[in-house]
Amino acid sequence: MIAAYSHLRWVSRRPISKTLISVLCLCLWASQAIAVENPQAVIKTGTDQVIQLLKRYPENTRARREIIRAVVVKYVDEYFDFDEISKLTLGAPWNEQPPEKQQQFTRDFSQLLFSTYIGKIEKFTNEKITYNQKQIAGNCAIIEALEVGDQCNVPIDYYLRLKDGKWKVYDVSIEGIGLVTNYRSQFESILLRKSFDDLLRQLKEKLAAQG
Repeated sequence: MIAAYSHLRWVSRRPISKTLISVLCLCLWASQAIAVENPQAVIKTGTDQVIQLLKRYPENTRARREIIRAVVVKYVDEYFDFDEISKLTLGAPWNEQPPEKQQQFTRDFSQLLFSTYIGKIEKFTNEKITYNQKQIAGNCAIIEALEVGDQCNVPIDYYLRLKDGKWKVYDVSIEGIGLVTNYRSQFESILLRKSFDDLLRQLKEKLAAQG
């Protein structure tokens, strides 16, 4: 059990922490009909919204945290494709599971991502971000963002797919480290020694530990 938890803790290292800051930031834009427009607008509008929100509430108070969490909870499901990222993250084991276990994994995995990294958003304040539409082909697009900080510049690639008339993010890569690839390697390591039910139990225990 200790070894298994070490894998789940490992995924919260710095690169993925910064990735989830960016992923969740993009979810915080007002529900306007921009989904079928340029996918770059989805990324930029979401990031601008969260920066404005954090500047509006600069003090790190409980009320501020509750406001930010409430906004994230409201919009994250609409603009982030957790079904797809769960499928891509598990890889082959996804197809081996019945629908109810797929749904359970998606629900718990998305909650783990949210509860683990929501605190990181609150520290995202003075960075400047530039955007570039790196590639678009059919229903898929890659938007490149550059986070300009005091110490260094951080390149971020957002992978989006047009689904039901809305551009949704299904992966993010920061400094060459992809969210899907990183988590897949961790889950593969666990599943080499444990069953899928064991993985589900560990996810639930991790969520319970986080409160």
